[in-house]
Parts: sequence; structure tokens; C-alpha cells
Amino acid sequence: MFNSLRARLWLTYAIIILLILSILGLGLLIYVIRNPIIDRQAIQRLDIALSFIQRQLNDRSLSLKQNQEYYNRVSESLTIRLLLFDQENKLLHDTESEEPSILWPVNDQKPPTQGRINDLDGKTWLYVSWLTPNGDTLMLAAPRRGGIQLLRSPQLRQILKDDFLPAFYRAGLVAFVLAMVFAAWLGSWITAPLKEIEAASEAVASGEFRQISIQGPDEVKTLAGSYNEMVNRVQTTQQSQRDFVANVSHELKTPLTSIQGFSQAILDGTVDSEKSLQKAAGIIKSESDRMYRLVIDLLDLARFDAGTIVLDRLALDLNKILSGVVDQLIPQAAEARVHLTLDVEPMPTCVGDEDRLAQVFTNLVDNAIKNTPAEEIVHINAWHEEMFARIQIRDSGEGIEEEHLTRIFERFYKIDKSRKKDGKPGTGLGLAIANQIAQAHGGEIFVKSTVGVGSVFEVVLPVVNPDDSTIAINREESDIL
Repeated sequence: MFNSLRARLWLTYAIIILLILSILGLGLLIYVIRNPIIDRQAIQRLDIALSFIQRQLNDRSLSLKQNQEYYNRVSESLTIRLLLFDQENKLLHDTESEEPSILWPVNDQKPPTQGRINDLDGKTWLYVSWLTPNGDTLMLAAPRRGGIQLLRSPQLRQILKDDFLPAFYRAGLVAFVLAMVFAAWLGSWITAPLKEIEAASEAVASGEFRQISIQGPDEVKTLAGSYNEMVNRVQTTQQSQRDFVANVSHELKTPLTSIQGFSQAILDGTVDSEKSLQKAAGIIKSESDRMYRLVIDLLDLARFDAGTIVLDRLALDLNKILSGVVDQLIPQAAEARVHLTLDVEPMPTCVGDEDRLAQVFTNLVDNAIKNTPAEEIVHINAWHEEMFARIQIRDSGEGIEEEHLTRIFERFYKIDKSRKKDGKPGTGLGLAIANQIAQAHGGEIFVKSTVGVGSVFEVVLPVVNPDDSTIAINREESDIL
């Protein structure tokens, strides 16, 4: 019955209102018991009686015996208790001597002229007092009807029945109805965006992506914002998957077409000379190598995405890695008539995978060679800055347009292949993999380029302190070996 959020809000408000009314009713009842109207009425009645007695005693002079007889008549007619104390607070007369005695306080502090006082049995009396002209103290007292006694009082029950409970019930009913109306409005206000999220979620399941409006309480707004972000990511991911499948299909289709065509030509006997056979075999080998590199790159990216890539965490000498990369690419640079310069400052130790970082630098230097005109220079510089090692590869090629700079690390994204001197198409995965490797080492790759001047790729990697635990372990292993 209360499965929906709106019904639960109604129930919650109903319980809260009933609880508040119950606490309020209990509080009012306690207030009435502790500060009853009957007490105030009794005090007023005693005040009136005292005023009457004062006038009577002031108008005529009576002896002590006559006063006592007068007090007895007043006590009997008004149903109150009169007590007379002398100047030393000793009891001179009590109209209800059969009741437990009331002792007037004997201390330096003068008691209040009205209030409550207890008899010897602990019974509470309401009283008013008056200091007579001859210095005696006259007390008019009436038993207090408050506390538990008041609950047994027919007068209180009548007051509650006639005055208190009807007004309390009416106020409670009005409050309950208003609370239910407010709960209905608040429930609609809260559930409206949730229903919109529900509808949008069902639309996503059917392949329709749409944003929802940000409205409602802060928590619902946060939920709506998170939902919109989730939809954007899902949509982007699906689009990336579609693009990825399309790009992989395209990249595989081209070499497969060449391999299929030349292999079929060999089978059909179309390629009949030794030279033609060598050419066909060379093309098949080249396209097979291209497909192999593509598959390896795809596997690397898949492992990065799945978080299953395994990287060695060893102490590295960046000077040695960069020198090895340059030595490896010198023949390629010589063939392209491009000069390589290496300027490496003394570098601190880094921790990482030597082969993977060499793959990053090889990819960047190889791209720089391919995009640098003949007789120009590719500069490789490395230096240490604070807690980072910076490796910069700078070419003097045509540069990269601004529109491409933000996308060159995307998978399968290729700039016009006419920029490359050899015109050989790449897979479009090299820079994406290099960036993933750098990020896996806690670093990043930055690029700056000016059209007509050249491009600068900068790899930033964190360095370690001499007391790094990994370095210490490696040193211990080296000592053992």
C-alpha cells in the first residue's frame, strides 16, 4: 500500500502530525496539572475573602475571642481554613484544628503573601496572608486540587470536555488536513523529476538518449545532474564503440583486400614471373605486418581499458633509454636525411617500465622524423624540474593545425597523411597508446605546434626520492646479485 514515494511521504507527515499533536496535548495537560486554572481561581477566592475580612476588622474592634468566633463563622460560610499566628509565628487559632497543622516558616525571610504551603502530612495548601494592625498574621488557606488530585476533579474533567478538547480536536483536524495537502504538493514536487528520470531511463533502454531538466530539491537536482552526466557518458561510449568498430573494420579491410587480391592472383597464375611474384609476396608480407601491428596495438589498448596491463616498476635511467631510442632510429633518420640531436641533463631516477617508456619515445621521435623535411633537425632534450622529468621532442616540420591538436591522441585519428614524407598510412593508435603509457606512469604528454614552424611533444614523468621504497628494494636486489 505504501510502496510509492508519495504514499510514504503522506504516511510520514501523518505520523509526524499525530506525534506533534500528542506531544502538544500531553504538554498542555502537564501544564494544566502543574499550573491549573483551579489554583488561580482558588487564590482569587481567597483574595476576595481576605478583602472582606479586612474591611470587617477595620470597621470594628473585636477581642481575640470575638475574632476567633468571627473566623469560625467565615471559615464555615466560605469553606476555607483560617489560621492566626502571633508575632513570633506561633499558632493562636486554627478553624480546622482537626486537620494536620500548618507551621508558618520561622526565619528572617518574610514569606510571600500568597502561594503554596505544606502541612505536617505533606498536603499542599493554597494560601493568602495578611499582617493585621496588631502585628499578628492571618492566613486564609484552601486545599490545592492540582497534581494527581486534579485528575480526579470533576471540575477539571468538565473544563477539558467543554473548553479544551473541542478546540484541540478542531485545531488538530485543521493541522492534519493542511499537512496532508502540503504532503501531496511536496510529494508531487519531489516525485515529478524522479518520474522524469524514470521515463528517460526507459527511453535509454530503447536507445533514445535525452537530457532531463534540473529541478526539485537539492538531492533530486544532484541525482538529475548525475543522470544527465551518465547519459552523456553512455552516449559517448556507445558512439566511441561504433566509431571504434568502424575504424577497426576500415583498418583491417584495406590490408585484407591487398592480401586477398595478391594471394588470389598467385593462385590464379596471373602473377607468373619471378619479379611479379616477389612483388606480390612483398606486399602480402607488408600488409600482414601492418595487420599484426594493428592487432598488437588493439590488444594493448584493450588491456589499458580493462586495467589489466602489467607494467614493471623498476628504477630507470632515462639517459640510457633516450640514447638507446636515438641509436635505434639513426638509420631511419639517415634514410630520411634528418639529423638527430640529443641533449640530456643529469636526470634523477624514475620508476617504471623501461620497454613501455622506450615505446613512447620511439613513437614520438619516429613521428618527428617522418614529419621533418630533409636536412632539418629533430631535437631531443631532457631536464629535471622540481619533482618531474621533462623530455621534449621538437621537429621543424609543417606543424599541426589548431583543430587537430585537441584530437591527435584520439584512437584512429589521423592527420592528412600527405604530411608524412613516406606517405605510408599509420594505424592512428600510436599517440593514443603513448599517452596511455605516460598516464599509467603518472605522467602526461603535451603538444604545442605552430603551422610552418614545427611541433613540440613534451613527456612529463614523475621522479622519485632517493629513499623511495621501490628504489631501495631494487638496490638490495642489485647488491645480492
